Amino acid sequence: MRPTQRTQLHRSPIGKIADYGYLGVATLAGLIALVAVGWFLWKTVATTGQTWSTFGVWGFLTGHHWIPNPVNGTPVYGALPMIYGTLITAGIAMLIAVPLAIAVALATTLLLPKRIRGPISRLIDLLAAVPSIAYGFWGIVIMVPFINPYLDALSHHQLATVIVLALILGTLCYFIRSTVFRIITGLIAGYLAIISLLALTGVIGHSFRLLEGPPQSGSYIASALVLAIMILPIITAITREVLATVPRDQQEAAYALGATKWEMIRGAMLPWSRSGIVGASSLGFGRAVGETIALALVLGNVPNIGGSLFLPGATLAGKIAIEFPEATGLQTSALTSLAVVLFLLALLTTLLARVVVTRNGRPSSHWLTRRFHRAQPPAIVTENVVSEDDTADIEPQVTVHVRPTEELFSISPQRLRQSRFATYGIYAAVVIALTPLALILGEIAIQGVQALNIDFFTQLPPLDPNNTSHSGISNALVGTLILLGVATAIAGPFGFLTALFLHETRKSGRIGNRFAHAIGIFVDAMLGIPSIVIGLMVYLGLVLYQGSFNAFAGGVALALIMFPIVVRSADEVLRLVPHGISEAALALGAPKWRTAIFVVIPAALPGILTGIVLAMARAAGETAPLLFTAGFSQYMSTSLSQPIAALPETIYNNTIGVRTPSTVQFAWGTTLVLVAIILLLNLGARLLSRFVRTSES
Repeated sequence: MRPTQRTQLHRSPIGKIADYGYLGVATLAGLIALVAVGWFLWKTVATTGQTWSTFGVWGFLTGHHWIPNPVNGTPVYGALPMIYGTLITAGIAMLIAVPLAIAVALATTLLLPKRIRGPISRLIDLLAAVPSIAYGFWGIVIMVPFINPYLDALSHHQLATVIVLALILGTLCYFIRSTVFRIITGLIAGYLAIISLLALTGVIGHSFRLLEGPPQSGSYIASALVLAIMILPIITAITREVLATVPRDQQEAAYALGATKWEMIRGAMLPWSRSGIVGASSLGFGRAVGETIALALVLGNVPNIGGSLFLPGATLAGKIAIEFPEATGLQTSALTSLAVVLFLLALLTTLLARVVVTRNGRPSSHWLTRRFHRAQPPAIVTENVVSEDDTADIEPQVTVHVRPTEELFSISPQRLRQSRFATYGIYAAVVIALTPLALILGEIAIQGVQALNIDFFTQLPPLDPNNTSHSGISNALVGTLILLGVATAIAGPFGFLTALFLHETRKSGRIGNRFAHAIGIFVDAMLGIPSIVIGLMVYLGLVLYQGSFNAFAGGVALALIMFPIVVRSADEVLRLVPHGISEAALALGAPKWRTAIFVVIPAALPGILTGIVLAMARAAGETAPLLFTAGFSQYMSTSLSQPIAALPETIYNNTIGVRTPSTVQFAWGTTLVLVAIILLLNLGARLLSRFVRTSES
């Protein structure tokens, strides 16, 4: 038989040119975006040369002193106090937020009644979109005055505090399944227990350096609490989505093998969701590490290594935000070096999380039998009962004995108590987690409504900080919309075309697939870049070139924040388009450009728009990048070449720049308007997502 010959569809020269043009546009857009980001990074790194030549890399990273204006001698800059403050605040925040987030996610996925899971989940989603400046503003105005008396009491009863911490960690060891974390927690609990014993016996004193008071208006512990509250909704929302993917049959199999509800959670749901929880935690840690405005409001700017947690400190992002506007020469280079260190720290966190999520696959099919080996014989036992006059036409009678459930599983009272105790602990964690979140929303609504009137939306900001009557945010409201428009006009098309470039590159063989994978890692790294680093990058790469702050630079900074979100969301949506649809169009003779424009893109368009709207919501609440790019205008400005006002900057100026009772009330109203805008954007994204699901069904 003669072998069949592969026939190729005839392409006209114009069709081939159109295909090459389509691929060229997507490739060019992706490369322009990546080159632009690379340019900003290079300009930032190039500015740090004076720091490394003066102090050396190791000398700068391990330097204990930051003295910009010494009385005698030359300035000294060391990054260690800021690195220490960043890691301490983020670490304490993670210790608080991750267990609470997992508990809330479990409760809203499995434990709470179905009628209240939805409202709590929507509240968490809303709080995940609240800008960080709102958390910092609430923290310094409401939380710090409230908790300082309790912190003062802890500083006066340090031994009792250490004993309670040792008991809490010892109790956690009873529930932690992971051997590594159990060992770490046990070692810390044992160390605290030994310290307590030595203090009780008089070998050492009752005073501990980390708990020395009195607490200041800004402190490490207060900043960590604000960070924990801020990252809690983010980790919870992602963890809830991950837990919802656990197959139902895995849960039923755990119950069938004799597990209690807590044992099912600990042995079935958490191992299955481990990689997703790690990814959610890494995202929260990256957000905590790069947080700027909240810590600038709450923590202060006092380097403090190894001192009391009740005293002020300094972080990488906070130091940059506070000192960069007045910096020159070597100080500018040193602050830029802090930004590079912050970027590398966030990048390392992102890459480690990606490795863990990629390599940590789902548990194997036999993991249940290893974890739950208490299974009893089957619950149904059959007996064939045949009469003496057994004949062929008489069927034997079958008697079925059903073993009671308590005999089948034989759950010991100890295991039942453990399950109930864990369930009550999860409920308590839900109350602890939701209380400050509800207080934040309530305070924003109550205080913000009092500032709203017609003048608030139509007039300019107040010139007198002690009198905000007949003043408003009209210029900031218009400026925010302009900045979002510029950012969307840049990030939307370039982000979508970059995702389309990745989509087409994966089809071009092994080399193309690897290239697309490398670009995907770069985009993920951009997701972890702190917003203040992005603002500094645009300042060094664009604002200095233009010679002044302006709205266009602010839009570019917000576009860099939106770009990776748009790319990732569009790329995921394009992957979900059935491969057979595009293959069918190509088989019918449609060129690649026509297939993409009339088949692939329309199918993915609602999801792409959803990603763009979510990116807009993410960028709308950013403050730090605008401080370095857009500047601020007290008057109405719509020119892209001039400084422009924005809602986050208005809140910042009325809380950090000037703080009086009138400006605080004015800031509450501005915060409410900003939260409402972000809420509307997220609601629009949710409606688009629901439209996608409805159209697909």
